Amino acid sequence: MIKDDMAIHAGIPEKAIKAALRQFDEVPSEVTWNLARSRPGRPTKVYFEAPTTAEMQLAKQRLEQLLNASGFDLYP
Repeated sequence: MIKDDMAIHAGIPEKAIKAALRQFDEVPSEVTWNLARSRPGRPTKVYFEAPTTAEMQLAKQRLEQLLNASGFDLYP
């Protein structure tokens, strides 16, 4: 298993990140995620675990797409 994290800037509410993660439909079911507890003003970390690098990249790209569709820009 490959483990990696993704830091999302503090301007995106944790509630929006959780909602996007619940909508994972195009990501293989072997990909798991865990949301770290965040502190105000600090980036939110999402920890992913996947069998391959390709599946890991797919999960990260899908999260970015879902957040962009909700009106949040990961790269302000």
